[in-house]
Amino acid sequence: MWWKDLDFSSKLPFFGDRVVETYLWIAVACFEPQYSYARIIQAKLLAITTVIDDMCDAYVTPAELELFLEAIERCDNGSIDRLPKYMKSCYQAIFDVYKEIEEKENTERFFCVHYAKEAIPN
Repeated sequence: MWWKDLDFSSKLPFFGDRVVETYLWIAVACFEPQYSYARIIQAKLLAITTVIDDMCDAYVTPAELELFLEAIERCDNGSIDRLPKYMKSCYQAIFDVYKEIEEKENTERFFCVHYAKEAIPN
């Protein structure tokens, strides 16, 4: 399973594991069968968002947060080397989800991820 492979529970012991809760939130909003792919992607992004929230609430210094936000804004995997060790797995998870979306999008919707990446810094 994607979430267990990330192994946030051992890498980030301060976060609350709420992946089931996040999936249920998304399932209520997008319950129709034709939206199964949307549920998966939205649940992944929301689960990562909760990890980031817990990380910022409990652990991150302002300087580390600035590095993390700069890496997110650049949206390239080369930025990972500047991050503290505990942030690297979270950043890589974000990067991997967007890469997965790009790979699975069909040719009619190839622009969707591009717009999502542009919206991140705002």
